[in-house]
Amino acid sequence: MDSVILGILVTLAVWIFMKRRRINKGSSGILSRLFKGSRSQAQPPPEIPPEQRQIPRIGKAGTITKGQLKALKTNYFETTKQWSFEEAALVLDAVTYLRAVCTQFTGKKLPPIEVQNELLVFILKDKDLRDYIRNWGNNWRKTGVKDEIPKLKHNSQFEKVAEQITELIKIVEGSE
Repeated sequence: MDSVILGILVTLAVWIFMKRRRINKGSSGILSRLFKGSRSQAQPPPEIPPEQRQIPRIGKAGTITKGQLKALKTNYFETTKQWSFEEAALVLDAVTYLRAVCTQFTGKKLPPIEVQNELLVFILKDKDLRDYIRNWGNNWRKTGVKDEIPKLKHNSQFEKVAEQITELIKIVEGSE
């Protein structure tokens, strides 16, 4: 009886060890992250891009709503439940704002995805634009306006984004 139990324990230990090795070999899933510090991992750490593209951390982490998660996924953003309500609102408001500027400035409803991504980075890096869009988004949500494309004031922030759109569209059209 003791030898049967010992055999089962050895088999289980070998199975766990093999499973762990297989996970560490190249998978980047959730389970591999559990064993990130294991000795069997011989891969070098990933290179950090020269310019890390992260949104500024604002608000209390983990307060993102289900509606925001759904809206972000609809717009092809990778999200986690660790985002704050304010971070999600900022990204969604920035996307709405940049699309509205594109529509009013170029006449096209949606900019090319490359232009949209670069505009989003441009907006989130600029403190003045970021703060303006946070306030604009808060006011826009408070009024309950549900228009897809809001009418925007032609102020200095609008002009900054419009100028960036012009440059980005030239680059995108020049590369095609």
